[in-house]
Amino acid sequence: MTTAEDIFSEAFGRFMSNWSFVISLRLVSEVALPLAAKALAPTHADAIEAIAADPNYSKILVNLDGSRSPWSEEFKRLMSTGITVTVVSNARKAIDAASLVFAQSMLDDSAWSYCRVCALIGPQDWEPFVEAKKIEFAAVRGRSSDAIRDELIQTALSQLERESLLKKVDMLFQLCTPPKNFAPIENYTFERNRLEAIDNKRHRIIHANGLKAELENVDDDLEYVRKTSNFLMGLVHQKYGVQINPLKTFAQPAPPISA
Repeated sequence: MTTAEDIFSEAFGRFMSNWSFVISLRLVSEVALPLAAKALAPTHADAIEAIAADPNYSKILVNLDGSRSPWSEEFKRLMSTGITVTVVSNARKAIDAASLVFAQSMLDDSAWSYCRVCALIGPQDWEPFVEAKKIEFAAVRGRSSDAIRDELIQTALSQLERESLLKKVDMLFQLCTPPKNFAPIENYTFERNRLEAIDNKRHRIIHANGLKAELENVDDDLEYVRKTSNFLMGLVHQKYGVQINPLKTFAQPAPPISA
């Protein structure tokens, strides 16, 4: 049977494991992109030379007075350099966007997982959120109130899984209202508006051509996402006392009883 400790530990481990992929991608890109520009430049120069030598393409460019414009060496260099700069810039934008979208999805998973932890440890805390739910009489006949409540909570969790990151975080705050001056993460303050801004960036990337412009402060946003995940974990811990089991976090087999 899956326990609250299982979910708590596995959620933390899953975030940390996936986070290593984001960091690896960004570290490699910092080294690789400058090298890529040097490696791609000759390829793009050759492509422009081939276009310039093609008589069909030579007719495309014209001067302002309508006369034919020759492919000068300066113009060919300008074109090939522009292509290289654009390709590298696009790659950087794609890496930033992928990092942010992946990180936001990881945080979303953490928030929902911690809501599941709350449901297992403190189902009574969910009662204000499910007590008004309707249920058919046939479904409750012969069942205890706790069993009915637990089923309603599972339905609420399934619905919450499809909701936005902010709604999951809002639910955690309602279930685990922190004490005054609660600050488990150094140099971090939870700001819902900032989390919403990061979520809006993700939305623009996916649904509104957000790749057209460079994303600003990506590294700061990623660091905020990482700390927010740890903050939410601390939020649940301060309410219910659930702890991380390293063996479950890193998916290691339990040691022999004799050990």
